[in-house]
Amino acid sequence: MKYWWLAWKDLILVARDKKALLTLILMPLLLIAILGSAFGDMMKEDEEFTIKKFTLGVVNLDQGQLSKVLTDEVFAKNLSEQIQVKNYQEEEMTQKIKDHKLTVGIIIEKDFTQSLMTGQGTKVKLLSVPDTFINSTIVQNVIEQFSRSIPIEAAAAQMAQPVQGGNPTSPLLEGYGEKPLIKETTIDAKTKPVSSFQYYAAAMGVMFLLMTVVQGVSTMILEKEQEVFKRLLLTNLTYPNYLFGKLLGLISICLTQAFIIIAGTRLIFGVDWGPSVSGIVILTVAFVINASGLGVLAGSFIKTEKSFNVAGMFGTQIMAALGGSMVPLYIFPDWIVFATKFIPNGLALQSYLDLMSGASFIKILPAIGGSLGLGLLFFVIGLIRLSFERRGKYA
Repeated sequence: MKYWWLAWKDLILVARDKKALLTLILMPLLLIAILGSAFGDMMKEDEEFTIKKFTLGVVNLDQGQLSKVLTDEVFAKNLSEQIQVKNYQEEEMTQKIKDHKLTVGIIIEKDFTQSLMTGQGTKVKLLSVPDTFINSTIVQNVIEQFSRSIPIEAAAAQMAQPVQGGNPTSPLLEGYGEKPLIKETTIDAKTKPVSSFQYYAAAMGVMFLLMTVVQGVSTMILEKEQEVFKRLLLTNLTYPNYLFGKLLGLISICLTQAFIIIAGTRLIFGVDWGPSVSGIVILTVAFVINASGLGVLAGSFIKTEKSFNVAGMFGTQIMAALGGSMVPLYIFPDWIVFATKFIPNGLALQSYLDLMSGASFIKILPAIGGSLGLGLLFFVIGLIRLSFERRGKYA
């Protein structure tokens, strides 16, 4: 267990470094405050929009079965929460609409039922006040859907049951109205919009965690360039133990930074990270392992600290831009948003946003599994690469 004290050493060094604390903790909180305030209006939560219940005037000149189904079952029963049906004479309803005492009305003409059954079209007139576009659109869409469904159901009824006298429309109308004609679907009943502070709390958090990984791997490469690494090997510390200890220390530093950012934004800015605490914790651990493994893999191909520091910071900025830390993901095309799931910060940011929107822990399990798997794969490849390099150097 010699790698534990190596990880503890790195934690103490970071805790004593005031510049590192400023970079790792204060800078993310400052940028979150600036960006969250600057983009507050752009990403402001949409005001709740509700459709008030309105009265639908009906003039039924048909008096057939389908017209009664439309008025009594579809509008009056199935849409009772949005529409109140009131019957009028034609002249009375027309006058009320002209006087703006009624916003929308329909006139069901004669032979409405027969026309629908034979597929000749819908004989309905729609009257409305010019400034009530939504109400009239709702009524129009309901009538159109009703009209399209009737010929199909009529044909199905005739095929399923041959007419043997009696009312030929009875198989069609039997039980009609028990199932709603309009089916409403939503993404998730608990889905909530993400505010600008929520977005940039997650976006800046994952970006600075990438910077911390770059700084940690740079320190490891710098130790190899100096006498520190050789002195460590004299303590009978094996090379795999050295790498594992450095990785453990890097993961500990990143986790400490991440949870300070999460707690700080929660207390200072009131950022809601979502109802699933376990999801936040496990997702953060998975992302840190993924980013740290990628850092070790990248560091295994670069031999000098200066080169890795430059390449690491440049690569971090590119990943941050593609992953949504600089420009909101909402303005990217769908294929770019999907592609960003293959980089650690992009996958983590989208998962954090899902949690903030009310997603459950189960929904982000694939993202967590992918992050952990990629992180371990990166670390194993980096370890193999460094081991072969060391054997070739000291053979």
